[in-house]
Amino acid sequence: MVAPTLSHLAATVTTAHPPRVEDTAEAAADPVGPQTFSQVRTALIRALRTSPDAREPLCDALELLEMIQQQLAQYGQAMPTSAENGQASARPRGKLQEYRVQVTADGQFLTERRQGHSQPFRCPRATYAAAAEVLGAAESALHFDELVERLNARIGERQPDYRLRVALRFWLAGGAILRSRTKYKPVERRDFVETARRLWEELASK
Repeated sequence: MVAPTLSHLAATVTTAHPPRVEDTAEAAADPVGPQTFSQVRTALIRALRTSPDAREPLCDALELLEMIQQQLAQYGQAMPTSAENGQASARPRGKLQEYRVQVTADGQFLTERRQGHSQPFRCPRATYAAAAEVLGAAESALHFDELVERLNARIGERQPDYRLRVALRFWLAGGAILRSRTKYKPVERRDFVETARRLWEELASK
């Protein structure tokens, strides 16, 4: 009788050295912070550039990573922090993002200031308006990467991804759009361009 042969995967699993307990403990003790998310995001973007066939799942992963980061930030705000006397004290619950319209020599910008970031993210009004037109013209919910492509085509030049993300988060906060996992669509598609314009003007008047 011929002895069964091990597959390459089985041989790899059985012969590989298991991780040391102290290494596992070290990894578990490392804090998860903004730098960790940045490293994961960079790795996913690198994989996206080198593996175009895996574009959709990698884009999904990038969007889900941002959702996880936001949810962790909200959870951290809700957790009590230890006071000097050992008593638990309530942590101030601020907004995750704060928006305002900034007027500069280069035009008007929607600015988003996020906790933990010293510099705000900014979206020019022209980009904001074009993004509203793209989303309003879409007949179905679109992935973020599809929205970026259509936005770049409408404007005629590549826009930094963060500009569209600022607009999308602002519309989500205003209840103007819906997000299902990694896809976005307006609550009311026919009126969305006007809704986006109204949200801008209401913010500018504050």
